[in-house]
Amino acid sequence: MRKLRTFFFCIAAAMATAAPAQEAPRAILVLDGSGSMWGQIDGKAKITIAQEVVGELLDSLPETQALGLTVYGHRRKGDCSDIETLVAPAAGTHDAIIAAVNGIKPKGKTPMTDAVRQAAEALRYTEEKATVILVSDGIETCCQGRPQIGPLGRCKSRPLLRE
Repeated sequence: MRKLRTFFFCIAAAMATAAPAQEAPRAILVLDGSGSMWGQIDGKAKITIAQEVVGELLDSLPETQALGLTVYGHRRKGDCSDIETLVAPAAGTHDAIIAAVNGIKPKGKTPMTDAVRQAAEALRYTEEKATVILVSDGIETCCQGRPQIGPLGRCKSRPLLRE
């Protein structure tokens, strides 16, 4: 659990110190709200760990950082289209993001690739600097036309974004 928290805190620290707030790229936090987030690490639910990590991340970022929140797998079981932007990227969104993250009740599948792609496209990553921060416990479960490989049914990889 400590490694997970340290990893995400390092991401937050890198974002906070990479550039002054007025130069920082807009960002979207993509949160895994899939059913596997009820799993536990050292007796603590992964969704609880993720909520704590997001809180630490937000504490490390200035309120002037344009930040949004996209969540997947949180509304419907078995639905690979369950991706929703709960907070649009803007400055001053920390409280809205914390409230949304703390209200997530994990349910469904893990359309991780599509969620990250949608977040990047919403940020117009091909036109301006953008940051997507992924908080997840696992692997893609929505292969959508890509073959599943291996004993865990992982999806054969494909490029996440186009250059």
